[in-house]
Amino acid sequence: MNERHSLLNKIKSNYILKDILSLAFKNMKSVLKFIAYDKPLLRKLDINIEEHFDYQIIKTLKKENIWLNIAIIIDLCINFIPLMIYDIMFYAKGTFNEKNLKKGYNIKKKNYVDIMNNYILLIYLSFILIYYIFYILYFIYDKILLKGKTKFIIFRIVLFIEIMYYIAHIIEYNFTGKIIKKELKKKKPVKLVWFYNFDIAIICLMSFSLTIYLLSFCVFCFVEHYDEFDDFDDKILYILRQIRGLDICDYELPSEFEISDDKDKIKTIFKKENMKKYRYKLDDIQLKLIDKINQLRRQKNIQELKYNIWQALPFYIINTKTELFFYKEKYIYKFSNNYYLIKYPISKCQNDIKNKNIINILTIAFLDKINIIRKNNYEYIALYNNKFKDNYNNINTYSRKIRLSQINIANSKDRLNEHKQTGNLSVSRVNVDENDNDRSENIIVKYKD
Repeated sequence: MNERHSLLNKIKSNYILKDILSLAFKNMKSVLKFIAYDKPLLRKLDINIEEHFDYQIIKTLKKENIWLNIAIIIDLCINFIPLMIYDIMFYAKGTFNEKNLKKGYNIKKKNYVDIMNNYILLIYLSFILIYYIFYILYFIYDKILLKGKTKFIIFRIVLFIEIMYYIAHIIEYNFTGKIIKKELKKKKPVKLVWFYNFDIAIICLMSFSLTIYLLSFCVFCFVEHYDEFDDFDDKILYILRQIRGLDICDYELPSEFEISDDKDKIKTIFKKENMKKYRYKLDDIQLKLIDKINQLRRQKNIQELKYNIWQALPFYIINTKTELFFYKEKYIYKFSNNYYLIKYPISKCQNDIKNKNIINILTIAFLDKINIIRKNNYEYIALYNNKFKDNYNNINTYSRKIRLSQINIANSKDRLNEHKQTGNLSVSRVNVDENDNDRSENIIVKYKD
């Protein structure tokens, strides 16, 4: 253990220790860097580093291809179902007989039509049925994942078989017209040659279905760039839904998140650039609370607080303020003259606001913005002014020296140590980088006997 940590461990009063760290570091990120490997100090301060990096994610799959979905639905409705009806009627009514066949008909053409009805149609329907079953299972089960190239191959195979059967069915229709009696084609109703008229309907429907397939194929090839197969790969998506006890809008994490180790995952999620992208939405309860606060301001002839339903994460969530972490019993935090934070238990938040200190803050005319978040069974109500952003950047960026005598320890029951040390303990900030957003500081702790 290094010297500066050993000196801090000599302080038995948690209150004094928290005061020192709060004055030395404005953000918990710096505190954690400073004492991350000092287990006794972590236990004394009741800090669980894992809780500070708490998050919740869900794993989902991305299986979307709108053009393929449309093509299959249309194909099912105007191709598969009519052919199924045709096949059922074929076995119920039959096709050729002595009453509808003309004399001297071509036996080879009749055999072709019979093979189409008895075998090819069943094979085709079985293939399409298997394809539909696979398609349903593909979307139901998460374990079935396909590459974009595999999807394209399946699509081409189905399209090829559709075209081949379409051509074969047109030939069947042509041969049927040449071997049945000509006068039966014109009679209505045509019960003896029902299959001939049905063929016409099926050809028209298949023409429309194939047109949709071909359009989908063209879109897949030319509009969606078929050479970029990776864009159509099924992907496992990791969606971030909660961070540090705060529910946020679903945020899709980068693809490399899946293969990252735990340390890299935490870096990705809690990277400041990423945290600035997270959003949450005010719910009806929070909107009613804002309306109640604005009603209070209207009664005092003060302009209403402005807000956005969609909110970015506030700075005290992106990089937890040390004051907010160590002094959880407080309900009012003043981060600057332009920024106040009020913390309320959810069970009490909707009660009438009667506390004078809170009313005084809610009715500060200079404050013109408000946001609310719900975190760990608390509502955090922030009131601030637009100028806050500029002013906050300059808060606590200078070096300062703090002596133990400046800290009020009159009410503390703890002693510094068994020997009642009376030396001066000073904490100095040095090397503050103005260009670093995290403003990490090097801390020097000096103890004099």
